[in-house]
Amino acid sequence: MRTLGKHLYTYIDPPNERHLEQICEVLGKGGVVALPAGTTWMFCCDAASKKGVSRIQLLKPMHPKEKPFSLICSSISMAAKMARINDHAYRSLARICPGHFTVLLKSSKMAPKILDTKRATVGIRIPDEPLTLAIVDYYGKPLIATSVPEDADGRLLRMGYTIQEHYGHGLDLVVDLGEELIGQETTILDFTSGEAEVIREGAGDLSAL
Repeated sequence: MRTLGKHLYTYIDPPNERHLEQICEVLGKGGVVALPAGTTWMFCCDAASKKGVSRIQLLKPMHPKEKPFSLICSSISMAAKMARINDHAYRSLARICPGHFTVLLKSSKMAPKILDTKRATVGIRIPDEPLTLAIVDYYGKPLIATSVPEDADGRLLRMGYTIQEHYGHGLDLVVDLGEELIGQETTILDFTSGEAEVIREGAGDLSAL
């Protein structure tokens, strides 16, 4: 029987560097962590870790196999290594990132090598969550991520301790600021055709565009 992963309470402004080292060590070994992402909790692992991705799929078995997980980046410059960002998309990202958006972009040449996939499109998030941005920046490369599933009553889990209770058996670490998230999905924008197409309206404010 797998034991529960560690529940790590930390802080931001400034982040605890010892905790950043601990989190990145787990990620570097193919571990799976739960992180806050501004609006919802996410399961995350190293983008190149097949073991980590497989474990996330076990935690979220209803996730469609044809729908790839998103990439969490700490900046537009990091995202530009994974996706092709034209001038229009760049200007839009500069206005909405960090924020409550997931943006679909055409994959770069580097993405298939890192993600071990031939998908032409990649989903990018630069979340409005200082802790997660600090972790990804410290780690130095993007993370694969997907939002934590709803509970049996169709509600998104909002507190770290509930993530630990429901999914701690499949996680190595729950990284928690002790704050309640709003429990709302991101707004999804598709830039693959050049202009922004709204795929799903969520927490991201479209007036920012």
